[in-house]
Amino acid sequence: MKKSYLYTYLVGLVLAFLLIFMPPQFSAQAATASNNSASVTTTTTTRAIEGITGLESNDATVTDMKGNAVNPSDDLYSWLNFNVNYNWSIPDNVQIKDGDTTSFELPNGLVASGDLSFPIYNSSGTAIGTGTIKNGSSTGTITFNNVLENTSLNRKGTLHLIAKGTQTNTNNDGQNWMFNKVGWVGGYDQNGVPNELTWNIAFNPNEHDLSGVTITDTLGANQTYIPGSLTAIGGSYENGGFVSNGVQLHPTVTAKGNTVTITFPDKVSTAVDIYYKVKVTPNPDGTTTWSNNATMASSEGNYNVGSETSWGGSDTGDGNEVGSINLKKTDSITGKALPGAEYKLVDSTGNVLMTNVTTNSDGIINIKNLLLGTYTMTEVKAPAGYHLNPDPITFTIPDNGNLNLNLTQTNEPIGEGNVVLTKSDSKVNKLLPDAIYDLLDGQGNIIQSNLTTDENGQIKVTNLAVGSYSFVETKAPEGYELNSDPIKFEITRDKTTQVEATNDETPKEPDTPITPPDVTPNEPDEPDEPNEPNEPNEPNEPNEPNEPNEPNEPNEPNEPNEPNEPNEPNEPENPGVTNPVEPEIPGVTNPVKPEVPGVTNPSEPEIPGTTNPIEPEVPSTTNPNESESPNNSEVPNVTTPDTGDITTNEVLPPMNSGSGTSGNVGSTTNNEPDTDQKGTFPQTGNEGGLFMLILGLFITLGIVLKYIIKKFSF
Repeated sequence: MKKSYLYTYLVGLVLAFLLIFMPPQFSAQAATASNNSASVTTTTTTRAIEGITGLESNDATVTDMKGNAVNPSDDLYSWLNFNVNYNWSIPDNVQIKDGDTTSFELPNGLVASGDLSFPIYNSSGTAIGTGTIKNGSSTGTITFNNVLENTSLNRKGTLHLIAKGTQTNTNNDGQNWMFNKVGWVGGYDQNGVPNELTWNIAFNPNEHDLSGVTITDTLGANQTYIPGSLTAIGGSYENGGFVSNGVQLHPTVTAKGNTVTITFPDKVSTAVDIYYKVKVTPNPDGTTTWSNNATMASSEGNYNVGSETSWGGSDTGDGNEVGSINLKKTDSITGKALPGAEYKLVDSTGNVLMTNVTTNSDGIINIKNLLLGTYTMTEVKAPAGYHLNPDPITFTIPDNGNLNLNLTQTNEPIGEGNVVLTKSDSKVNKLLPDAIYDLLDGQGNIIQSNLTTDENGQIKVTNLAVGSYSFVETKAPEGYELNSDPIKFEITRDKTTQVEATNDETPKEPDTPITPPDVTPNEPDEPDEPNEPNEPNEPNEPNEPNEPNEPNEPNEPNEPNEPNEPNEPNEPENPGVTNPVEPEIPGVTNPVKPEVPGVTNPSEPEIPGTTNPIEPEVPSTTNPNESESPNNSEVPNVTTPDTGDITTNEVLPPMNSGSGTSGNVGSTTNNEPDTDQKGTFPQTGNEGGLFMLILGLFITLGIVLKYIIKKFSF
């Protein structure tokens, strides 16, 4: 048990050491590997426009399809269509944004005759929104786009759509008609535009016995009968409505062009309801009316009925586009804002629209709701301490499509100042009189001319109004080039402005070179004729050679002298140790290295040689005997003196790094390291210090744990 506990403790301690010294990169990598992406959902909300008028139910004007006015008390039958018209307007300065909506309401007793969606156009043919209403609904919606965003005045329009009645009961005890016809939209395409109509023909509501019934239906424009779409059902009318008896009739149907003929061969004794469909092509951006005319021949007489059905809606809307201006008034020199400037605003016809419009503390005038056109602003009162700026500001809205314009105008402060121009040579310190200048204002107009520099090279102008000016030289001083570049400067209130001007001296003409005289060279002399060569002399005859002299007799050779005894060599002096002079600290010149004293060896005694006799000349007739050579004398032994133990501790001056080695010719410098200098060996075990520390801890821990385990083992 105790061993298990100790082993568990050891394992835990090892894991703790590993966690302490584990590199932290893993956790950092895990943190950076996480990349949470967030999705942003943008929600567009619509806003109902407040204050719009003319779209309530009691604002509508209702007429039948023939244009006759319909009163609220009239019978509005479901098979009848009616025109509904509105005139609406938006209050001035109400902001209209893309997606804003408003609703319209049909009068009581009327509902939409189909699903309607129609654009709303302004006077230039640009859509400003869309009107929608569902089939059978009495409330619709107008949704505006962004076209009216830049309008704020005189926004109004019209709305027109086709509705049908909701009344189904005629409230009559008997039917006072024999033959009738109505129609409505029977189908729509994928855009919600009608592509089919349903025509409904009814006859014999009082259930007479009829024979020979033939109905001829003449279709109006843009209508085509759909074969097989006709059905005929028998029944009766109760409370103004048809009630089927379940009996389907089978008349003969013939379609030719725009004529559909329906023939009943048998006797007809019930009320009959006939339905058939036609294809149509409507106007998708407005209202469309389809007409039809039918006749019936029967045993009780001939009848004729015409019918129309309409679909659609249309709307118009307009508004006066408006813009704005932002005028900022500033000081012409410092650029600071100027409050208190007053302006008037007139239109292109000269009508004064606003007077005494004043700049605020930021020097700004802001005018909004300006209709498109051209305007002029003129300052009528300057800010305090400034001259009036009489220049009108004319602008047009829009300006390159921009409805909101930013304008600026400056004023010059009231006050005077002075200016002094000093003229000098551009190369040397010399003042130049007699230079003539013109003085111009900030617009380039000459306000003073023929201003001439005095003997001090100066022009002084006083009492100039605060503003921008320039000097322009018109005549240079004598001997100098004209400098016509304008010298611009500013006049500040109650101060003198210093202006410097220079001229370059006119370069002198070089001296004319002297032309050499026009001298014609003499003709060269003719060369002399060469002399005739002399005849060579005859050579002399050579002389005869002389006879050679007889050779002399050779002399007897002399005996050689005995060699002298050699002198004993001198005992050499022990030089000892010679300490060199302490070298000076090296500066520019390297110190001379002292010579190392050496040992002087004794001179080698000369070895006496043998003097050979002179070789006698050999006579041409007699060969003399060769003389004996004398014996060579013995060479005396020479004893080399003992030099003793001579120790020389050489002290060298420090080396002058970077300046080379200097010394006497024949000297040698050993660049050996100074063995007296202390150093350290390269350290190679620093990187393993942490590892050795941990290893030592583990070894110590292991010994302690082994001792504990043995102690507690029984």
